[in-house]
Amino acid sequence: MTAAVHTEFASPVSLLRAWQERPDKAPLREFLVLGFTTDLPFLEAVAVPVARALGARVAILGDAGHALHEAVDVRQAGRGYLHGVASCHGAFHPKLALLLGDDACRVAIGSGNPTQSGWGTNDELWTVVATDGTASHPLLADLADWLEELPDAVAMTSWWKEHLHHIAGLLTELHCEAPALDAEGTDVRLVHNLHRPILDQLPAGPVDELRLYAPFVDPSGEMLRLLRERLSPADVTLGLQRRWSSYDAEGVRRAFAGHPAARVRELAETRMRHGKLIEWRTGARWHALTGSPNLTRAALVRAVGDAPRGTGNGPARNCELAVLASGTDPLLPDEGPATPAPELTGSTAAGRGRAGTAPALVLLGVRTDGPALEAVLGRRPEGAEVSVELSSDGGAPGSWAAIGRIPVDRHTATFPLAATAPGAAVRATCRLDDGTYVESAVAFLYSADHCAPRGAADTVPRLSGGYAVDDLFGDSMAARRFEQDIARLRELVVTDAAGRPTSAAGVPPTVADCRRTLGAELTEVAFGPLAMDLPQLPQAPAAQRWQISEYLSVDDEEEAAEAGFDTVAEGEDAPSALPDGARAYSRRWMSRLARRLASEAEAADKAAAEAAGKSRPDPAGDEVPGARPRPWSLPTTLLVAALHLQLLAAGAWDENDYSWRAVTVDLLRALTAVAAADRWPADEDLPAEQGERLDAVIAVHISLLGLHGEIEGPEAEPVAAAAWRMSRTAVARAQPDRASDLYLQASRRGAPVATKADVEALGKRARAVPDPVVEAHRALAVAHLSASYEAGVWELAGEFSNPQAACAKAVTVLAGLPDGLWPGPVLARARGQGTRVPCFMAWHRPVLVRQRGTQWTSFRVPAPATPSATFQSGAPRPAAQGEQARRDLGPLLTATDLDPLQLFLHLSGSPSHLDM
Repeated sequence: MTAAVHTEFASPVSLLRAWQERPDKAPLREFLVLGFTTDLPFLEAVAVPVARALGARVAILGDAGHALHEAVDVRQAGRGYLHGVASCHGAFHPKLALLLGDDACRVAIGSGNPTQSGWGTNDELWTVVATDGTASHPLLADLADWLEELPDAVAMTSWWKEHLHHIAGLLTELHCEAPALDAEGTDVRLVHNLHRPILDQLPAGPVDELRLYAPFVDPSGEMLRLLRERLSPADVTLGLQRRWSSYDAEGVRRAFAGHPAARVRELAETRMRHGKLIEWRTGARWHALTGSPNLTRAALVRAVGDAPRGTGNGPARNCELAVLASGTDPLLPDEGPATPAPELTGSTAAGRGRAGTAPALVLLGVRTDGPALEAVLGRRPEGAEVSVELSSDGGAPGSWAAIGRIPVDRHTATFPLAATAPGAAVRATCRLDDGTYVESAVAFLYSADHCAPRGAADTVPRLSGGYAVDDLFGDSMAARRFEQDIARLRELVVTDAAGRPTSAAGVPPTVADCRRTLGAELTEVAFGPLAMDLPQLPQAPAAQRWQISEYLSVDDEEEAAEAGFDTVAEGEDAPSALPDGARAYSRRWMSRLARRLASEAEAADKAAAEAAGKSRPDPAGDEVPGARPRPWSLPTTLLVAALHLQLLAAGAWDENDYSWRAVTVDLLRALTAVAAADRWPADEDLPAEQGERLDAVIAVHISLLGLHGEIEGPEAEPVAAAAWRMSRTAVARAQPDRASDLYLQASRRGAPVATKADVEALGKRARAVPDPVVEAHRALAVAHLSASYEAGVWELAGEFSNPQAACAKAVTVLAGLPDGLWPGPVLARARGQGTRVPCFMAWHRPVLVRQRGTQWTSFRVPAPATPSATFQSGAPRPAAQGEQARRDLGPLLTATDLDPLQLFLHLSGSPSHLDM
């Protein structure tokens, strides 16, 4: 069932109560509320307990400057539900309530704020879209797009962005899984102003009749004039409540001057009419725009994207959300006395304007971040130092204590959390140049664990189905569902048999824990011999099982169809060798998965480097670390790597197609990232048997690279040589028996497979071949140089009167290591004595690129000349300077497999990286 209805009396509270009374007792998964003004004590009384009892995670987002509550009256924010604020160049004004279950959805878009007035006493207008079973509605897809784009248009915290993207993904899944909707009844679509003004999205006239109402009417009358010009109505009615509406008679008269049939209808004053309405009639068919926008220019003629976030200049641009419907019934009452527009008198606009002054200091939110508290500002007075204060007593007078300061050039900072409980009140304060004291609105310390969906802490997150390997290789839909599932389980926050979370704080899960999440077959694929002898686990009741909804994108359906990929019916056995129709899709599927693992591992490394560079002392003198990187978990990474090996053996790649090598290198990047020593706390080392499995899987992948190409020496492929250097230590300690399940038989001629003997031989080679980094240190020491190897760059210790010559000497020594130990480009940097200005060089014969200060220069140094000899007493004639020299650096970075952005961040860290 799917329905879209307009109603004056619907409230999200009534939707919650209706969900309680569902005959199927279906759980509610998500309850999202957006509004302009928010009243948290009211919501805690009438909505939050109901939604939590139904099993939902609750999230409430409002405008940064318009909360109606006092902090001392709020009890559950941060520890029972996610609360936050958004800030934009105007009012954050959408009114939305979203109830989302496993296969049912309720969307209410209207005019009511989440307050007692908006959800109770006011006369509001709502459009409610309801879907059940397998049905959907096009508005769900539009809403998903809007939620996806909203965090990039208005300022909010990163965790709110993640939550809105999560909700958008669930709506997309629900819509994509549904059959096509019959075009019957009211035609409804979403309208917003993130990119285009709402006025521009209304149809051009002429129309037979236009009716307007909003509690706030542009006092200048300019907005009414623009609507009149856009729709060219033959008849116009503006509804007003003399007591409640904000209007100016002179502006109304000016807007409708000369119109022969413009009138003002006085509406009943029994209660405040807060609904916003623009409706028009063409022939016998009515159309209506309802939602959050008032009849003002800030709401209807400006787009959020027209102004940069965080600025206070220029006219206000509200963030609005509305619904445009066709085939509606008239919504403006016909009752009440009507007055010709030229005869309207009076004005109530003074003192009721919506412009106001935007708060000078906005605290978007605070959350627990491991042992620290993360605070995020949305707006701050320029040049003012901001202090962050915390109250564990709900903001009661006298309970505030300063916990640290946010530097002038930053909007985010972390502070020691100590034993502070979630839900604690936090505020930001500062003093302006004129001595004025400024406070932000109070935010509440958010804990994701405490606000998780009810029951999530004592149930196990699982994949949405019991996947079998044959299904993944023989059914494109199952493969795509698995890809979505495994991406969402990459953190793998599982519980042990006692219900305690095992990986939320970085503690590695056991193999038995992983089997609860991945299922028995996929756990055996990931862990091999480690999972063979596990006892049978009891099955959790199906009603309590947390599932990830299935999702299949249109692109992948078309991709599978183009490949001639036939799905395998349930119960059929997939062939041991991939059918021809499945091979192309399987290659793309695995390449996409591997690239995602590698790119997210690299992103985690960048985040760690940035966090390390931004660490700052707290007021007590202890260093507050940056946020921990979060690459994919060990079980999910092992699983994808093992599936890649099975695809290789099944013949997914042609005999002469070596593109699988790039996929293998991507997986090696992910495997080595998850094996990093700082992935786990010092007192929670990776279990020995899991570490042994990881080493063995790495060794099998490197073995394949070595069997089908060189991995060291002058003939080595650069990316393969980099992977060998990165993985050599793991290969040296690998125990081949830990990968006994990965020594597979080739199902097609030329399919790349590794044997135990291959891995054993590679292990001997790894133990015999010197470590290139160690040998490089020795060679530099002989040359009377000391350096550290950081982010692909050799950082020379100390200061040099001629840093150019020192750099040239270092790259010459490193490039000349014997036996091709360092076959690719060499990057080095040295610091000038006194000036501390660094000199950076990248060298790979014959090209040498140099950076001194902000100047870039490239040279050609052909054999037998060396950089050391060439730069000993000066510099040769440059081959290029400026931008061209920077471009010459690109091929060198490609050959080293270094990310240009990561290198830039590292080089920008001077001089902290050079202080030894």
